[in-house]
Amino acid sequence: MSIHRMSLHHLTVGLGLLVIAGMSALSCTDDAYCFTCGAGGATTTTAGTGGSGGAPSCVKDADCTGSMTCCTGVCVDLETNPASCGACDAPCGSPEEATATCSGAKCGLSCVAGYADCDHLFSNGCEVSLATDANNCGACGVACLFPNAAGVCVDGKCGLGACQVGFGNCDNDATNGCEANLASDPANCTACGMACSPPANVVATCTAGTCGGDQCATGYADCNMNLADGCEVDISTDPANCGACAMACGALAHATTGCSNGACSIASCDTGYADCDKSVYDGCEANLATDTNNCSACGMACVAVSEGFPACTAGACGVGVCDAGYADCDLNAANGCEVNLSNDVNNCGACAVACPAVSNGTPVCSGFVCGIGSCNAGFANCFGPPTTCETDLQTDVNHCGMCGTPCPSVANATVSCGGGQCGIAACAPTYADCDLTFADGCEVSLPTDVNNCGTCNNVCPTPPNGVAGCAGSACTLASCNAGFANCDNNAANGCEKSVLTDPMNCGGCGIVCGSGTCTGGVCACIKSVLLIEDDSAAGSATLAAALAKVGYTVTQTAVPSYQYNGTNPALAGFGAVVVLAGGPQATSYQTDMPAAGQAAIVAFLNAGNGVVFTEWAAYEVAAGHWQTLAPFVLLQRTDSYSGQVTYTVDPAFASHPVWNGLPATFTLASTSNVGLTHVAPFVTRIAGSPQAIDAVAIRDAPAGRVVHLAHAGNYQPNGWTNANTQTLVTNAAGWVARCF
Repeated sequence: MSIHRMSLHHLTVGLGLLVIAGMSALSCTDDAYCFTCGAGGATTTTAGTGGSGGAPSCVKDADCTGSMTCCTGVCVDLETNPASCGACDAPCGSPEEATATCSGAKCGLSCVAGYADCDHLFSNGCEVSLATDANNCGACGVACLFPNAAGVCVDGKCGLGACQVGFGNCDNDATNGCEANLASDPANCTACGMACSPPANVVATCTAGTCGGDQCATGYADCNMNLADGCEVDISTDPANCGACAMACGALAHATTGCSNGACSIASCDTGYADCDKSVYDGCEANLATDTNNCSACGMACVAVSEGFPACTAGACGVGVCDAGYADCDLNAANGCEVNLSNDVNNCGACAVACPAVSNGTPVCSGFVCGIGSCNAGFANCFGPPTTCETDLQTDVNHCGMCGTPCPSVANATVSCGGGQCGIAACAPTYADCDLTFADGCEVSLPTDVNNCGTCNNVCPTPPNGVAGCAGSACTLASCNAGFANCDNNAANGCEKSVLTDPMNCGGCGIVCGSGTCTGGVCACIKSVLLIEDDSAAGSATLAAALAKVGYTVTQTAVPSYQYNGTNPALAGFGAVVVLAGGPQATSYQTDMPAAGQAAIVAFLNAGNGVVFTEWAAYEVAAGHWQTLAPFVLLQRTDSYSGQVTYTVDPAFASHPVWNGLPATFTLASTSNVGLTHVAPFVTRIAGSPQAIDAVAIRDAPAGRVVHLAHAGNYQPNGWTNANTQTLVTNAAGWVARCF
């Protein structure tokens, strides 16, 4: 077909070129080949493809009308002309089974009847025959698919083709394809209609196209083990083989045994009996002649008798016995057991037994025994015989308002009974019943109750920043609000000091901040330490380095302690002073510190700062020196000791800041003071030693803290090189400076 549909365009272009080449040999009067024809042969008209087909001739686009374009001397519409679609001389060609079209300057297809462009490709035209293509039958995308079979397309409609090997269209229904598996379908085994026929009640099978069968149909069994005669027993109905071979149903009470759906059942009941509970296990359990729930027939229950039990006799309902405590005193079965013998005053405990009258009350029958039903208002039978109401409940404190309800003892009061209500007769001295409530008695202690101080409803006013109190029937200050304290012991002005911000009462009365700053009840510490030297420069330098390592600014005096006069340097700006008195040179420990230096250290302490002493402080006081400092030297001197010394913290101070980071026990090489701690206010031993007796003591006074160590670290060779003693001194310096 493509040979016959060769593009005329190519042929025309070729002829045009031939004409142009031989133009001089052609006659100008021949319209078919005239390119310069005109009046008198003078007018120039350019012709091109289709020039003789009636299209307007042109030289340029302006010669054409509307949207037409001048293509080789002819006006052409590039939007719709399949010979020049979108561009001059750009033919759409001749697609298979279709006619080329041009629309919007793009080539398209117009398929021949019965064909379709299903892949939407112009190049291969209308490639699908809708009459025969099984994947596009009658329309694109309509595939002919059948189970276990091939599909065919005939005249545009799907049909069933050949079955797959081993399958057959045995029901002649094309919609479900080749539905029969000839290798396994016992109704069509090997071929359609070839049904397997096993023995009676045996399930037919087809395996690999061969009939068989070795399983019984549901409800049947091969009890004689001979499959040749099939599954001969119906185990759904045979009482001897009920549900399975040899599963015989046993005898049932008052019934004939049966088998139904493979389970033992009741075939029939004996005369006068019925299976009312529908349970096979107890047979026909209901005796219709005597069963009150099934009297004459199942479900025919005898109606209950009032306060008694019905009876079934010879299949008819009647009255049986009365409930315990009830009786049929009127002998009338119609109203049943009409009398309650436990509470009927006319029939108490037995028919016709009436209860006697009760003085000051009414009788009652209770628990089959006569007694008092009720007493007249204000009276009760609390302890007398059951014929009298002897107790006046309005006034009796032992039975006030109710028998056995004595007026209880209440706090600080004597009680009474009036109008059947317990009350307070009188309060104990200094107490009062201010809330007028009996249960809490005389609840108010007038000498101590802030809301009833000295008398009821005398409320003590709230003191400034405090909580009111009452003492000796006079209003006073009980406690201070958080962050305040009564430092002047004057209740009138309340808690006048803010212990959160007052540097003279920081965290408590009299606690002086050496830094002069109190924030949140904690003194701002000054992390600057003055190390008052001795004559062991090496030991001092080691200790200074240890203090500096943990963040302290350390200043070492240029003079030893026996030359310190309070100005070299002055103590202003320091938070703690570490005094290294004494030393190997006799002059160092035999010479007293100037009085001015001692006074300066005492003033430093009283201003809220802190001092750390070592062993030589005890020596100086024992030698009669340091009389101004003596009250602040915490350890007494009895002797000295050189060698290995063990320090052990007292358990109560294991978490004290001075012991922070230290083991509970440690040993060091030491020249040490031996002695006890001075007994004085605010002074406490916190660590002991078998060699030194008291190893570390502290003074935790509001104004000025002191730590005294038994170790003489500047006395060589037992210096300050031990890490634990360095920690002890750095902790002590921080604590006395109130850094923690």
